Amino acid sequence: MFKIPGKIGIIALAMTLFVGVATSFPAAAANTQSTLREDIAKATAGHKLTADELDRMTNVVTTIKSDPKAYNLHSKKPNSLDEMVANLNNDPKIKALLDENGFDAREYLVASMTLAHSAVAVRVGPDKLPNVDPENVEFVRQHQAAVDALMQTRR
Repeated sequence: MFKIPGKIGIIALAMTLFVGVATSFPAAAANTQSTLREDIAKATAGHKLTADELDRMTNVVTTIKSDPKAYNLHSKKPNSLDEMVANLNNDPKIKALLDENGFDAREYLVASMTLAHSAVAVRVGPDKLPNVDPENVEFVRQHQAAVDALMQTRR
């Protein structure tokens, strides 16, 4: 479906795909992924997407995609949302880019994961994924061209 080349926003897409989706991981990985899924589900619950966020997320991803070598897009696999936040905050260029676009790392990840989860729900059907906010699904439908462009930029 999507090629996941880096960690900004793109990790958000990958992690979102795990939220509430039945997967089969080895037992050791299951506990780690379960914690991460739970963290993401809690953090994104109640988050409402906005056009302003979509524009700012698009700017972040487009900037990184235009010069990926300028950003450290390699980090260890996170075990929790806090580790994802720390990974972003530990890279000064990424942190500065998020700041320039009005995000802190957690806000960016929550917005990105909410968007990705809602975009997946639009594609597969909101009834097929748990914890899908109908307002966010409608937001994605109303902004489908911009969401598709963002997802294309992430490839």
